[in-house]
Amino acid sequence: MAELEEIGERTAAHATRAQNLVYTLPHTTESIAEFLTPILSRVDPAAGGTQVVVVTRDAETALTISETILRLSGPAAIEVVPITSAGRAGRIFRSRPVLAVAGTAVELSALVRASLLKAEAVRTIALAWVDDILEEGEETVRALEALLGELTDAGRVMVARKATPALENFVERYARRARRMGIAETVAPQVPVDYELPIIRYVTVARGARSSALRKLLDELDPPSALIVARDEAAATEASQALRTLGYHQDDKSINVIRGEPGNATSHTVIFYQPPVTPAELQRIAVAKPVQVVALAAPGEVAWLRELASGRLAPLNLHGPERRARDRDEAVREELRAVLSRGVPSREVISLEPLLREFDATELAAAALHILERERAQRRAAEVSPLPPARPRPPDGERPREERPREERPRSDRRDRGAPPRGRPPESARRREPPDRQSGSRGGAPRRDRDRS
Repeated sequence: MAELEEIGERTAAHATRAQNLVYTLPHTTESIAEFLTPILSRVDPAAGGTQVVVVTRDAETALTISETILRLSGPAAIEVVPITSAGRAGRIFRSRPVLAVAGTAVELSALVRASLLKAEAVRTIALAWVDDILEEGEETVRALEALLGELTDAGRVMVARKATPALENFVERYARRARRMGIAETVAPQVPVDYELPIIRYVTVARGARSSALRKLLDELDPPSALIVARDEAAATEASQALRTLGYHQDDKSINVIRGEPGNATSHTVIFYQPPVTPAELQRIAVAKPVQVVALAAPGEVAWLRELASGRLAPLNLHGPERRARDRDEAVREELRAVLSRGVPSREVISLEPLLREFDATELAAAALHILERERAQRRAAEVSPLPPARPRPPDGERPREERPREERPRSDRRDRGAPPRGRPPESARRREPPDRQSGSRGGAPRRDRDRS
């Protein structure tokens, strides 16, 4: 709570209700508190209505904003309700007052159309991070412009990672004469002269699955020593708990969780539990002289990480379905390399030569590879579930027995299923009395009458 009040006092003097602001901040939880704390400090619970609207790129960012404010200010302060679904949020709006919300432009516009989000009550609309929102596509941009058109009386706060021509154009249209704010860039430490940072590899993860991804990554790499770099206290606690689950203790010297500079410790591997957002944060780990650097990044963080790494970025695919598919493809390529190194028989070359007039050589190789994969798949399927033995085909000109008409089938096949077996009379015939053999008539007297006479 003290941290929240300190940030609010530092920036409240620059933010009034009608003042438009443009922040240049990295996408971190600290940045969320930096721009959102002064906005929430001006919320008047007695006035009622939704007074703060935060537009985000996706629902995950809205959840992060809500969790960050709840962690910093506690449940008794102003909460930011994440709008992950307009339908579900509508029930909350009808049940109690909602003072601040965060969600995508599409979901927030749906609330405005449903008259659940009253435009006249909104005092501030914040766009976090506007450069990410503008990259979401035409539908998102149209929804954002419509939302800004509805909330014309609200002060506008725009947050971006850096100033770009697209951002400046958007600011000129929707936040003219806005005050520019930001935080001073930390001085980047000097990289050791005899060392160069390796290519950064990244693992794409969901924001809420970093701990499980860290466990899989450690199993995959099995580094002799590692430093897990966490940006905030919550991430450091989560990473430490993941290590504790794997059996590492806090006093373990091989694998540690750190915040900030690694100090004098050297490490084989550095793992960014959250991707770096500033050059200083990236260069700070050079003191440890790691052999490999890996970052756990959400899909929306990869573009910024690639720009920060100046192109020295490569994906790292953990062992799974995609990795197994790549391994199979590499095995096929190795098989082709072996055949080519031994020399391709001239007969195959001559047989394919006429097709070169119609198709490219790469297309012919791909078609041959497709046939090979299909044949192998059929062979594997036959080994798993062998087909039943085929029936012998009848002589030429003769149709199979099941396809012949009834009158053409053998006598054994024309017998009705209900008929008794051969050599036995029907049941009804066995119950009927035999005719009177003496009189020769079929309707003789009953047996007891004949005996009586």
